[in-house]
Amino acid sequence: MINVNLISEQDRLRRVGETAGRIAFFVAVAVFVLTMASITVQQTRIRGLRNSTEAIQGQIARLQARKSEIDSLQAQIDSKRPLVDLLRNARDSEAKWCNALTHVADATPAGIALVSLRSSDTLQPKVKEQGAAPGKPARYEGFTITGQAERTDLVGTFMTNLQNTDSFGEVYMDSVRERKGAGGKQLFEFSVQAIMAKEKPTT
Repeated sequence: MINVNLISEQDRLRRVGETAGRIAFFVAVAVFVLTMASITVQQTRIRGLRNSTEAIQGQIARLQARKSEIDSLQAQIDSKRPLVDLLRNARDSEAKWCNALTHVADATPAGIALVSLRSSDTLQPKVKEQGAAPGKPARYEGFTITGQAERTDLVGTFMTNLQNTDSFGEVYMDSVRERKGAGGKQLFEFSVQAIMAKEKPTT
């Protein structure tokens, strides 16, 4: 005779089902909690990134505004640069010519009286340089100096003195002629061209 306890089996199956249900519930709760925690972390990270992005955008806006100011200042500087360069060149040129005048005075020996000095940047010496190519003559910066000398050798001394200064490179005789001065004294009127040193000819 087989005795089957159906009630006990049903109770066991019921307890197994309840246990499985509780496990499934706890698993579902755990998954939900983990999901919510993950969403919270992601939202926190997104807020942090958004805040960082807004901060970076603010810095970019400030830098762009600063760049606009710098560009405006640079444009003002560029617009005035030609005038600044002109003034600087004029100042340098003035110093150069004044220094050359001082050297002319220092190079003048006793027995010579200067009559005139005329500056120019288009001097064309009558004596051409050796090897000069034919065609349009070169032009130079310098002085045309006229004066009176008691003797012709003083004119040569004057030219040598000029050439030995820092201001002048070459000195050319333009003209010299004899005439009678006051009381019948013999004088020599001369004209020389003194070329500024270290200046390239302009064409």
